[in-house]
Amino acid sequence: MKRKLYLTATLLLLFAFLLPLAACGGKNNEPELANTEGAKLLTEVETLEKTTDPVEESVTEPREAASVTAPGEGIAVTTEAGAAAETTAGSAVPSTPAEVLAAYAEVMNKAKKDTKYMRKLEYQFLDKDQMMFELDLINNPSVLNWINDNLMTTREKGLQQDQYINGVTDMIEYLPVMHTSLGCMVKDPGVFSRAAAKRLPNGNIELTLVMKPEDNPEPAQPGATTSPSVTGQMFDPLSKAGIDDLLYKARFFITTEPVFSTRFYDCKAVLVYDPDTMRAVSLRHDYHTRLNVSEGKVLFISAKGSGVLEAVTVCDNFKY
Repeated sequence: MKRKLYLTATLLLLFAFLLPLAACGGKNNEPELANTEGAKLLTEVETLEKTTDPVEESVTEPREAASVTAPGEGIAVTTEAGAAAETTAGSAVPSTPAEVLAAYAEVMNKAKKDTKYMRKLEYQFLDKDQMMFELDLINNPSVLNWINDNLMTTREKGLQQDQYINGVTDMIEYLPVMHTSLGCMVKDPGVFSRAAAKRLPNGNIELTLVMKPEDNPEPAQPGATTSPSVTGQMFDPLSKAGIDDLLYKARFFITTEPVFSTRFYDCKAVLVYDPDTMRAVSLRHDYHTRLNVSEGKVLFISAKGSGVLEAVTVCDNFKY
């Protein structure tokens, strides 16, 4: 997801109580697809997003999901009865957390280097069940429906954007990790709470990696080969520094400077690839970002509270 979308959504959380003024007469229903082509694309993505029953599966999960504190400090993952990897050259199903991570990094780095074209779908929304601001009005489901429908990119709207219909050609810029030449910078499998691999009926392999929670992660800088945070080594987290910059620009409306933090949790990557060519078939990233505001006033109104922004990125139709 582009960072500007994250920053915009975060400001909505920080100044959420201002939005009901613009939400009069807001709608509750999601927009319909404009045409039959849009409906066709929606069906394709729904098929892509469904979990396929595995023919073979190798799952490795730890007993605890401890928070990530710094790069390289993840707790070692305990393998829970992982299935043995196949011996067929070029088609083995990863059977340990290290093997799952290595396969993910290899496929993603190859994609960043060799892919010329792909489709990309992005959408985001505020979780209506996780809005807990002091001002009750912003916690109102009708208000949140209006925000999600009008100020966020819904899944249906995302399917009609050019980057999905026409594809994205600049892989270096827009395939995670954004603005770098690497698709994965993670070296330590201990930073994940779950690492799983399974073979799909068509012979492709699906990898699932769920990162442990991390507070205030920062994204990788353009052109970097690492990130100041673990989350930023694989995903594109919301930058707290970026929020601070936007708050500075809005300082004339702020009477008490907000004290806030971000927490990324349940950040999941699901990658499907061809094991014979190590080429990506599809990639899905799910993000959960909790913003906690412990102090702050805008126009003398308290901004205390918390909210969760959920975002999804789906890439497919990779052309090498």
